[in-house]
Amino acid sequence: NARAADLLLNPNPNPNPNKPNPNPDGGTLARLTPTHDLSADQICALAEDIGGEAAAERLEVIVHQHLPVFHTEHCVFCRFLSDGNSYKDCGHPCESHTMHLRDQAGADHLVLADMGCRNTVFNAKAQSALPVLEDLLSAGLRRMRIELVDEPAAAVPVLLEAYRGAAEAILSFESDAEIAVSDAWAVLETLPDANGRAQGLDLGSLASRTEVKRKDMKRTAYQEKRRKSN
Repeated sequence: NARAADLLLNPNPNPNPNKPNPNPDGGTLARLTPTHDLSADQICALAEDIGGEAAAERLEVIVHQHLPVFHTEHCVFCRFLSDGNSYKDCGHPCESHTMHLRDQAGADHLVLADMGCRNTVFNAKAQSALPVLEDLLSAGLRRMRIELVDEPAAAVPVLLEAYRGAAEAILSFESDAEIAVSDAWAVLETLPDANGRAQGLDLGSLASRTEVKRKDMKRTAYQEKRRKSN
């Protein structure tokens, strides 16, 4: 039985046949989804290393998502929307209410509770691969995923059409493909969240960043204390 594996940092498309299969039923992985740790450049390098049709079939890239920025066992639903103290007497307000945490900049970050009453806070601003979509497609990637957590139903068709239009323009080698991507970005920036407020989007973890050299890193409190004492 083929399986899909989400968020693998170092997926190996050609497992060693001498090692035991990690799947108890002897199945294999049909698709891999790279983790948030990888930039677009690293995902493209992975696709090129796997090569051609294999990359197109076996790698699935998340091109739109709200990154989880905080996870805790403390339940804010129980704390602020209930007089209870645990799941036994809280009345499960998480099942009937939507909650956002508004930060000092006015951004509304969605809070979701799982079956274990753990809470995850999702970034208000969506991460979009539109600026690097051409690079991803050029690397042979064809399976793209869109993950929705805070988009109202009416916004979903608009969002899907924006990505579809941009991808088709790139794959058709249209001269105005760059304009199509720019137009799609402009549309997505205005899409509202569940509160009806546009939160914008950015490239997020897909952006390529130069690793900071050790000498340029900020000193720790201990290092600063030693420096002053000397």
